Amino acid sequence: MTKYAFTVELCVNSGDPLAFKMDGHRFDGALRTLKWSTDQTYAVKITTKPATEVTRINVNGADLDITKEKLGVFSGNWNTTGSEISKRGTRFPLIFLVDFAPEGQMRVEFQSKIYSKNDSHAVWGHKMNAVEFKCCGDDDGYVKIVDESYK
Repeated sequence: MTKYAFTVELCVNSGDPLAFKMDGHRFDGALRTLKWSTDQTYAVKITTKPATEVTRINVNGADLDITKEKLGVFSGNWNTTGSEISKRGTRFPLIFLVDFAPEGQMRVEFQSKIYSKNDSHAVWGHKMNAVEFKCCGDDDGYVKIVDESYK
């Protein structure tokens, strides 16, 4: 039985919006590939409506030091230093884990590619200002995503 319904907005940028390209279903069924650069710091911002507490943001295995900006708004920085540059024609799943209190944990997997810091391909394509997730929480401690939209 669904206990909670809320919206989560995820914004990620490095001063400019994150680029992505439409890949159709070429790679494991995902439609989009997010483009990341090595040796780059990305600002990660989570906004919840109605406001709820974010207790943890983890990006690809790294827990971020999070700051509560105001009620329902949390941020942190993720650095790609040391990340391996993706080989041509390959993609990998970049995983965001966000823990909410009391709703539970949300898991989002983005098909991704990492480019060299100065590779212009990293910024070509559509711009992602945010992704909005319509969510619900259950008694199992996990947040289910029922809809997502790119802004």
